[in-house]
Amino acid sequence: MGNPINNEKGTSVFAAGLRATFGPKRVWHELTTLNWRDYTILAAMFVIEIGIWAFVGKDFSVWGFITLVNALATYLNLILVNRGRITNYLWGVINTAAWIILSFHSMYVGDALSQAYYMIMQFVGIYLWQKNLSTRGDSEEVTPLKITWRMVAIAAVLFVVVYMATVGISQFFHGQQIHIDGLLLPLGIVGMLLMTYGYRSQWAIWTIIDAINVYLWILKVHVDGGYAVSMLTLQIVMLLNCFYGTYLWFKKTAD
Repeated sequence: MGNPINNEKGTSVFAAGLRATFGPKRVWHELTTLNWRDYTILAAMFVIEIGIWAFVGKDFSVWGFITLVNALATYLNLILVNRGRITNYLWGVINTAAWIILSFHSMYVGDALSQAYYMIMQFVGIYLWQKNLSTRGDSEEVTPLKITWRMVAIAAVLFVVVYMATVGISQFFHGQQIHIDGLLLPLGIVGMLLMTYGYRSQWAIWTIIDAINVYLWILKVHVDGGYAVSMLTLQIVMLLNCFYGTYLWFKKTAD
């Protein structure tokens, strides 16, 4: 099969990115050209999540089904991000929409705000990843970049400002675990910007975010059980995937 990336003259980068991300042919191509390690990890993720949902959480309510859809879409998103494939954003849109609903239901305001930001950045990412791919000729995977110390300093300032604002908003809406939950949006902003622009340092941020989410959903399991068990499983698997994603992105030669 030839390279599915089109660079037709007169076609905007964003329009080309949308076609690549949501086009059934491209989606199928990128799902069927992974390697055996990716398929093994994806299968393990699916089996664990479905098993926990069906036999441990046993939450067959609307919330339970939304949690399952969220988890399965997230796993597809993660595997494709690991490989630098642009169709990760299709699954990102699905899992982000589901996650926003679940976060508000659980009164994790900071998490909900983070997911709203992620939804916007899915489309920014489509544009920038397509632009990256268009300059790579036959490459179907985004090339990782190295972060500079100047960017680290800017990210630190951004983190402090957004964290203070998020905690204030969470207090206003009577959110839960506001000081810990409040970390998710500023970290998510930094992590998503790094991912969107193709910086491999994103994985350090995702690892911290996933560790925080594991803690938050452990607390939620004791209160809600059911769907929260599936969400906790998702967070643990996402944390483990961070180590795999870090390995793959740092293994590549960075610009």
